[in-house]
Amino acid sequence: MKSFIFSVLVVISMAFSPAATAQVINLTPASPQPSNVKKGLSVNYFFGDRSVRNLAQAKSKLKWAKPGTALPGLNFPDKGKGAPVMTSGKPELVVADINGYIKFPKSGVYDLEFFTNDGAQIWISGKSVGKLNMITPCASAGRPKVNVPQAGWYDIKVLYWQKEGTACFESEWKAPGGSVQLIPDSAFGH
Repeated sequence: MKSFIFSVLVVISMAFSPAATAQVINLTPASPQPSNVKKGLSVNYFFGDRSVRNLAQAKSKLKWAKPGTALPGLNFPDKGKGAPVMTSGKPELVVADINGYIKFPKSGVYDLEFFTNDGAQIWISGKSVGKLNMITPCASAGRPKVNVPQAGWYDIKVLYWQKEGTACFESEWKAPGGSVQLIPDSAFGH
C-alpha cells in the first residue's frame, strides 16, 4: 500500500512540475510587417545607481535613460570584470531598455533560451518569454517554447540591468527541425 501511495504522489508531483505544465506561448507577428528595418536593436541606457537590485527598480530608472549605440543583436558573452556592458561603454551599474524586432525564418515551434547577468525580462509580441529578477552570474532566464504562426518580424523588448562585477546577455534558439544555436545578429532589426 505504501508503494502505491508513493507512486500516486510521484505522478501528482510530476503533473504539477514546471516541465509538465510548461505551455507553448503563441506569438503574433508585427502588424503591419515593418519595412526599411535597420540592423540590430535600439537601446536606451541609464547609468550609475547602486540601488538597482531588481527589475522594478531598473524600470523606475528608464525615465532618465538616454539613447545608446544600437546593439548588433543579443549575444554579449561574459568578458570579465571591467569589460563594457553591451554597447554602453560602462563596466557596471547599467540599465538597458532594448526594443526592436526579431525575425523568425519559418513558422513552427521554437525553443528559446536567454542568459543574463544580472537580471532581465524579455517580451516577444508583448508576451514574457524570459525573466530573471536577481543579482546572479550568467544564468538562464527560462526555456520557453514559442509558436511562430508565420515567418517574419515580431516585436521584441528587453529590460536588462547589471549591478557590478561581470556582465552577459546571450540568446539561443532551436528552430523547428534544427539544433540549438545562438540567435544570429541578422535576426534582429529596429
